[in-house]
Formats: sequence, structure tokens, C-alpha cells
Amino acid sequence: MTFDPKNKADKAKLYPVLKALADLDPRKTPELIMDDAVGYPVARGQDYARNMRRGEIAAKYATLIHQWLAENHFELARRLAPEIFPETPEQRWQTILDERARTDSFRLVLVPLVMGLLERESQLKPVDTTIRLGERFCFELESEEEGFVIALQGVRGQWHNIPLGPNGEASAPIKAGLNQLPRLRGGQIDPLAESHDAGLHEFVLITAPTKDAPVEIKSLIAWVAGSRCELHRTRVQVLK
Repeated sequence: MTFDPKNKADKAKLYPVLKALADLDPRKTPELIMDDAVGYPVARGQDYARNMRRGEIAAKYATLIHQWLAENHFELARRLAPEIFPETPEQRWQTILDERARTDSFRLVLVPLVMGLLERESQLKPVDTTIRLGERFCFELESEEEGFVIALQGVRGQWHNIPLGPNGEASAPIKAGLNQLPRLRGGQIDPLAESHDAGLHEFVLITAPTKDAPVEIKSLIAWVAGSRCELHRTRVQVLK
């Protein structure tokens, strides 16, 4: 179900969430929480709270309130009004990662240049918790068995595939033991770099015996639930 800002029943479901937020702060009322959501003090008539409970508020206010709650208080809103705050595929994927992803076998390593040539792979330096825009890096995965791997990058709740194959294929083969990815057809490391988006980035590798893992999140959720696979995650802060 989606939220309809013109539907009174949908709008009425916003009030319990606003009331719950007001109960957390003795200085607030549902009306003041509404002002926070809308972005400015709303002109109100007498007994406006009754109108809020009945869903008798303007559609433009309802739209702003719903958006603000979804962005700032989604878990509370979903618990109290799941019909108008359904879990998105991206949120479901985040829950799966929190429950299943390993963090002990996957990391980023920096790939510097020395006179135009790569240093020895044994000299690649692990990324701690930060990396700068434009810095070159690759993935380093310690795998327990051979198979195939796909990569995803998460930024501000949106997920994108990082092709790992030498010709832009989504997946690449891996061996048991240490793997550094992606690689060119000749076996050389093909470095990655984040050039645009600063902030917190999540990188996820999914390994499996077969190379049929989808990269679209909605399909991937179903595939992970029914397939033998391992999820690996690491997080880094990308600095300007």
C-alpha cells in the first residue's frame, strides 16, 4: 500500500506517529511536531488536533509530514502505521546485510602508482576507515572456496553494481584463498576510484558457487533467500 495524501484514512494514520514523537519530548505537541515536519508554523483553527486525528488536513501538509517521517523516523512510523510506511527493497536489503553479512574476510586496499607502474601486490596498503575522492583502491577478499563474486556499492540508501569482470561482466571468478579484484584479462589489478560522492560508502561482495546472482536489489533479495551464498561487507568514509 502507498500513501495517498488526499485519502482521509491515510492522513489519519499520521497522527499516532506525531503523537508518539510528541510524547518523547515534554516541550512538544503533535501540532508542533507537524510544524517541524512542514518546515514552518502552520496556521490553525480551534481544535486542530481533532482534525489531525480524523485526517482532515490539507494534502500538501500530509505529503510533507509523510516524507519527513519516512526520512527521519521511519522505524517508529513503520511500527505504528505499516500500511502507509511499507518497507522498501533497499531497507529490506539493509536488514539482510545487518543480519547476515560478514566483516572479517573483506577489505579495501589502496593501489598507488609508482612512475606509472603499480607497486607489488604485496605492498598494497589496507584502507582503515577513510579514503579520499580519487584514491585508487581494489577489493581484497579471503574466500573459503572457489566460485564467483559480484560487488555492490551503497551510498545514501541507494545500491549500484560494480562490474568485476574484465569486459564489464557483473561477476568474476574467485579462488579459495586471497583474491584481489577487479582484474584485467591479463591478470593485472584494474583499480577502482570514487570520484564524485563523499560520505559513508558501503561495499558488499556476494560469493556463490554459480555466477547467476542478479544485481538488481529486489531480485537479489529473493535470490539470496534461496541460494547458497556468502555476504561480505565493509564500510568506509570517503573524504573530499
